[in-house]
Amino acid sequence: MNAENAVLFHRTETTAILTLNRPARLNALTLEMLQHIDQILEEVETNNEISVLVLRSASQRFFCAGADVNEWGAIDPEKMGSRFIRAGNRVMRRIAELDKPTIAVLNGSALGGGLELALSCDLRYALSSIQIGFPEAAVGAIPGWMGCQRLANLVGPARAREMILLGTSIPAATALDWGVVNGVSETLEQLDEQVRDVCALLGKRSGVSMSVAKRLLRLIEPSGTEAAHEFAASVCKATPDAEEGVAAFREKRAAIFR
Repeated sequence: MNAENAVLFHRTETTAILTLNRPARLNALTLEMLQHIDQILEEVETNNEISVLVLRSASQRFFCAGADVNEWGAIDPEKMGSRFIRAGNRVMRRIAELDKPTIAVLNGSALGGGLELALSCDLRYALSSIQIGFPEAAVGAIPGWMGCQRLANLVGPARAREMILLGTSIPAATALDWGVVNGVSETLEQLDEQVRDVCALLGKRSGVSMSVAKRLLRLIEPSGTEAAHEFAASVCKATPDAEEGVAAFREKRAAIFR
């Protein structure tokens, strides 16, 4: 399935709807899908007729199961950071920094990168039957798309550590109690109605006011700059280029980078 079929996009009046449509792989995100989402966000940003962006899934089983392990598992460490993580962070950051309000409709479970995608949105509404979590520790990975910071901003460091270190999922009711989601519905019909009502309400609000408010809220969020530099230095140190650079320095010769 190509990215255009795996990520659908349409408009209903002033609401833009991005639908993940890769049910056979639980909507697992590939580089191609991330690039297509990035293109859709360009349309949302520049189209003045669009006032709200909604992200949802064509499947009720999963909103998104995260990044496609088959794809990122085959990437070498350097390209993992420079390609896969960078591409995902670009999309998540673009959603988070969008001047228009964004809503994640969790009509299926959201795990790993799927939860990170939902956390990049302003609001989240869920079915009562879904689960959310960061299972990356079970496969030797971490939430690489700023999920640790975004989750900690919502639930505090103690609960964020619990979810990330244990890698266990929590039900929608707990997510509501912790503030991860803004509302929970028992049926898909009730969920859709709630999201329609929220979209209608947002459509009556000042676009300028919401844009400025979103920028102000970003300004007061804790900065992850120091940690990002630490992680970036660690990634560089793990590459063959770093090994060659150190060896060349010790041997007092010009480095030959591959």
